[in-house]
Amino acid sequence: MSTLHRSLAAACASLLLGTACSSDTKPATAAVPAPAPAVAAVATVPAAATAPATSASTPSNSVGFDPATAPIATPTLGAFPYFSLLDGYVKMDEKTAPGNSAREFNKDTNFDRYEFFDGAKLIPVEGRLRTVSALGKTASFFQAQKTYEKLVRDLGGVTVFEGSGQKMKELKLKYEDPRHRSRYGMTDQEKSGVYLLRTPDKEVWVEVYKTYSSDPENYWLTVVEKKVMPMEATVLPAAEMKKALDINGHVALYLNFDTDQATLKPDAQAIIAQIISLLSQNPDLKLAVQGHTDDAGTPAHNQELSEARARTVVATLTAQGIAPARLQAAGFGQTKPLTDNTTEVGKAKNRRVELVKL
Repeated sequence: MSTLHRSLAAACASLLLGTACSSDTKPATAAVPAPAPAVAAVATVPAAATAPATSASTPSNSVGFDPATAPIATPTLGAFPYFSLLDGYVKMDEKTAPGNSAREFNKDTNFDRYEFFDGAKLIPVEGRLRTVSALGKTASFFQAQKTYEKLVRDLGGVTVFEGSGQKMKELKLKYEDPRHRSRYGMTDQEKSGVYLLRTPDKEVWVEVYKTYSSDPENYWLTVVEKKVMPMEATVLPAAEMKKALDINGHVALYLNFDTDQATLKPDAQAIIAQIISLLSQNPDLKLAVQGHTDDAGTPAHNQELSEARARTVVATLTAQGIAPARLQAAGFGQTKPLTDNTTEVGKAKNRRVELVKL
């Protein structure tokens, strides 16, 4: 076994999932005993090595990486952020790096936006985020890069990009919110590795980054768990629904459904109750129940989903005594957005059910 392979095996053994990035000066501890290859033992699927990816040596096309093409894995994950620092490394803070202003870029937030470079374009991802500056002397950046790549791939994930900032410079791309990256301009001295783990209910993005100004052995680790910032199901009173219908002819409601399904979540029943009250108090009122989606997925799928959700609402109302002749179900898929779909907030606003006065 080569020296690099032995180093990677040892590093991976101390970076198993379920170990959070330490905020003190103690090195991260291993979640399981150290015998190599320990990382593979926590994954319930084999390594996936066939997903599209770009690298410094692989020319990318104009489309770049599509997250939807990454295989769906079912690994056993611990607590966010899922990956610890390399053994022997500590988080940059006032104690470990007094006076270093870069520590302000350490982040730990429940919802944020971060851009990942895929070799052809920047992919914005919104969700739970943690960024940590790792200080140490025991590994090269290449070793850090390959260690996290192995961790992600052994869990069923893929490599999105590995290379230098020169590629972004050639494409004339800039991070909208650079933070610790490209503080002194994007050059070939800025290096990164981007990896994606896709599970049935989430995407976990991992970036290992070396800045131009940092010591060769230091690196930045960013983990983002993509998630939707949900549009809370506000219970609009029946009287307010009636007012909106009289003024505008329609009213948008945000009933929560199971993800990619037409099954209403229990918290939607409060809104259903108000619709029933509206129809009971106005016996001559007839409504079209119209489903709308965001642009995730194919147009055909979204059309079917919106129609199915509209039918679910109608069926729920008729099951509670509303005459079927007073209701019509229709779906419009992603064709009538209220706002753009470039952010999770916008997508949440577009996923709606509208009542339209007939």
